[in-house]
Order: sequence, then structure tokens, then C-alpha cells
Amino acid sequence: MHWNGKDSAVFQAQKEYIDTAVIPLIVIDGSEHGFPFAASAADFTLSLANIIENQFKGRIVLFPSFSYTKTQDKQSLLEIWKEELAKADFKYIFFITSDREWSTMGDEHDVIWTPSVPLDSMDQKMRNSVLEDQLRQLIPIFAKKWAN
Repeated sequence: MHWNGKDSAVFQAQKEYIDTAVIPLIVIDGSEHGFPFAASAADFTLSLANIIENQFKGRIVLFPSFSYTKTQDKQSLLEIWKEELAKADFKYIFFITSDREWSTMGDEHDVIWTPSVPLDSMDQKMRNSVLEDQLRQLIPIFAKKWAN
């Protein structure tokens, strides 16, 4: 499910089955070198998040990406998101990103860091293959958390 009007009605009606929120974290970098890298990483992260949503449709809600700058306090951002989503009774909250700085947050914050692969130069078949390979690596992370 996506965070939109139609799917929100389904979420409200089936809350007991839809227990997981996924939030893509997207860095905004205006520097000359960082801008194209951040844009490519955003493309990868958002594409991967959509593949995750498709794989686990009916179990998760994919929220819009959260954009931030490198100077923002990541710990505070996580706490604010978790507090807000707890109001909707999400049992599991996963953040997905290609920004390596989040990898230091650790497993206890449910931040999934995955290295970015530049998708823009790939044809659709290769792009899908890369994203599906990455999805296969993420499925055990979701399954382990859901099993606890």
C-alpha cells in the first residue's frame, strides 16, 4: 500500500494485518559533486522501496520519501518518525536509505542501508534484475524482525 487516500481507507479497515511502515530516507546535497550522486541514490532508494512495497503488498505501507540534509540530526528524525507512526499502531517501522551515514545508527533503529547502484544508464530489464537482487537480500531482514 502507498500513503494515499485510497490505500489509507484500506489501511483503516485492515489495520490488524498491515503492521509495517517503510520510509525511504533521501539526502539532499546541493554541492557540485554531491548533487548528482544524491539524485542517483534517491532514484535507487525510491525504486527499491517500490519493489519492497510490491513484494509485501497487504503487509506494509510505503510512505513518501523523507528528504533531509546532512546537517540535520538523524537521531531526532528517527525518534520523531517513530513517535508519529506509533500513533497509527505500526508494529514495525523500517527506514531504507543509500546514505552511508545512516548505517551507523545500528539495527535497533531499523535503518536498512543499501549501497546505491546507478540505475539511470540501465535498460529496464537490467534495472529490474538489480532491484530484485537487492530485494532478495532484504527479505531476510524483514522476516527476522517480523518473526520476533
